Amino acid sequence: MTWQDYDTATSHFIASSDDPDLRLYLRAHHDAPERPPVLFVHGATYASRLYDVPHPGASWLKATAEAGYAAYALDIRGYGNSHVAGLGEKPYPYARGTDAVADITDAVRWLCQRHNRDQIGLVGGSWGSITTAMFASGPSGAQVAALVLYAPIFAEANAGWLSFLSDPSDPLAFNPAFDGARPVCEASTRDRWDAEIPAGEDWRDEAVFQALVQSSLSDDPSAAHRNPPAFLAPNGTLLDLWEAFNARPLYDPSRIACPTLLIRGGADTTSTRSDALALFDRLAATHKRYAELANGAHFASAERLGPQVFNIANAFLHDWVNP
Repeated sequence: MTWQDYDTATSHFIASSDDPDLRLYLRAHHDAPERPPVLFVHGATYASRLYDVPHPGASWLKATAEAGYAAYALDIRGYGNSHVAGLGEKPYPYARGTDAVADITDAVRWLCQRHNRDQIGLVGGSWGSITTAMFASGPSGAQVAALVLYAPIFAEANAGWLSFLSDPSDPLAFNPAFDGARPVCEASTRDRWDAEIPAGEDWRDEAVFQALVQSSLSDDPSAAHRNPPAFLAPNGTLLDLWEAFNARPLYDPSRIACPTLLIRGGADTTSTRSDALALFDRLAATHKRYAELANGAHFASAERLGPQVFNIANAFLHDWVNP
C-alpha cells in the first residue's frame, strides 16, 4: 500500500477574516460536532501533514481522534493547502507569528461554533508553540481549555540557529536573503533530521519519513517543477525564530493561565531543555507539566517515540478537555 491509501483525513476550508482572498485549510479526523475539538498548529517547515503522517500508527491526529476528540490540524497561510498566490515571488518574509495568530483565531472561532463549545484543546509544535502561546496569552486565551506545547521554543540564545539566520556580513543582523519563502526537499529534511540522531541509532522509520515528505510535496502544485522536487515554506517564521533565538520573547508566559503541558525530545537542539524549563517556570498556569523523552529529536512525534508522545498528550488533554 502507498501513503495515499492512509491519507484519510476530512478536509475543511474556512474563510480568513484577515484576507478576503485567503481560504484556510483544516484537516480532521472524527470531526462529528458532538465531539470536543482539539486543534493542532504546525511549526516552521512542515504543515499539518506532520501531525497526520499517512502511515499506520504515525498520525498524532488519528491517535487524538481515537481518544475521543474531534482532531483538527491547521495549515497557516502559505503552508500546505492554505495556498497563497505568488508566495515564491514575495520580496519579504511571509507569514509572521501575528499572521499565524490571526489564522488560529479564525480556526478557533470556527471550531467553537461548529462544536457549540466555548473552549477547545490547543496543541502547537516548534514555531507553532510560539504562535499558540501567543494566542493563549492574548485576548482570546479564555477559549483554550488546555494547551500542549511540543518542542517548545521560548527565548534563549541559540548559536547554531543564529549562525543560519544571520547576515553573513553582519552576524548581528537578520539575513536579508530570506525573502518570501524557501524550498524544502527530501534531502534538506533528511539532513536537518539526521543531525540530531546519533550515528547508528534507529530512531526513525524510513517509510514514515517518505510518507511525510511525499505527501507534503503533493500539497504544493509547483513542487514537481523544481529540481529536486520541493515545496515552499514561508519565511516569516524565520524572523520570529531570529527574535526567540536572540533571547527576545514573543509572548509573556505569565499571561498563560490554562493547564499547560510541555513535551520535548531529549536530543532536540532547537527546543532545548534549559529554554523549555525557563518557559515552564514562567507559566502562570496552576496545572502544568513537563515531559522529556530520551532518544528523541525535534521530530520525535514522527519517530519511533511517536506513540509515547501521543499518549502523554492525550492523557493530559483528558484531564481538562472531556471527551
